[in-house]
Amino acid sequence: MKLSVLICTRNRAQSLAATLQHFFAQRFGSGYTFEVIVVDNASTDDTRHVVERAAAHHPGLVRYCREPRPGLSFARNAGILAAQGDILAFTDDDVLVGETWLEEIQREFSRDPQLMMLGGRVLLAHETLQPVAIQPSEERQEFVFPFAGTFVMGANMAFRRELFAQLGGFDVRLGAGQFLAGAEDADFFYRALKAGHKLLYAPNVVVAHAHDRVTAEQAARLEYGYGKGCAGYLVKHALGADRYAIKMLYWLIYALPRRWQPLPQEPAAALQRRRAQIHGIVRGLLAAPWLMIFARSETKLELPLYEAKPSRRVA
Repeated sequence: MKLSVLICTRNRAQSLAATLQHFFAQRFGSGYTFEVIVVDNASTDDTRHVVERAAAHHPGLVRYCREPRPGLSFARNAGILAAQGDILAFTDDDVLVGETWLEEIQREFSRDPQLMMLGGRVLLAHETLQPVAIQPSEERQEFVFPFAGTFVMGANMAFRRELFAQLGGFDVRLGAGQFLAGAEDADFFYRALKAGHKLLYAPNVVVAHAHDRVTAEQAARLEYGYGKGCAGYLVKHALGADRYAIKMLYWLIYALPRRWQPLPQEPAAALQRRRAQIHGIVRGLLAAPWLMIFARSETKLELPLYEAKPSRRVA
């Protein structure tokens, strides 16, 4: 089995260097090979040199890929097209993977030949960071349609390559770098679940998120983007006459006034984050119909074929 690790980055050279250093410090198991593909999403800093230094330290394991169109979904799709692995594992340029991260991913997919997509636990890297962009649950769960949400984080997810051949890539109208700045991962999970595939959440697949949001205002801006993305992907599927998406969209809108109200003894920062997300949802609801109708999704991918190569022990 070969695994492709995809890391998309934009102007975060210093953070990316730490991510790569931490990745190669983990304990690698036997029975698989891997490659690391860093997708440079039109960076203007030292990103390329960081990748070249990592490639020099780890010959044959690190590849540089450039995607000039800004947007996380564009970058992820470029990485998918460049990948040669049977399993495609995604993490971010501000993430520190667990000491057996890749081995746990390989173990889960080897254990279940029917498993097509996997998500893992995402913890805060430092206590000083705001509690956003994390998934700390320790409960192992399987999800099937009808289920939709953001239980799995894009910072720690993996798929069989064939799933992208079947469903296409990430919707470039969604995700960081676009107006609807989130939910490109939730949209893909929804499409895969609707196609009949199950989603496994495995808490043994662990990463730490070293994001740089230390103030309530920074966290609120992130939640604002998530809110726009959430509204966008639900509107997308509702416009496609998806009855379950229409139902979810209805309940999302119905709950907004109640969600706006403060909870007893709720910290001010938590209320600020939630209200920022509501602002984002409303903005997304207003803009998404036009964006979904007039902007191209570009999810179709023409994946090249690669011959399976024998596994070797990774030193």
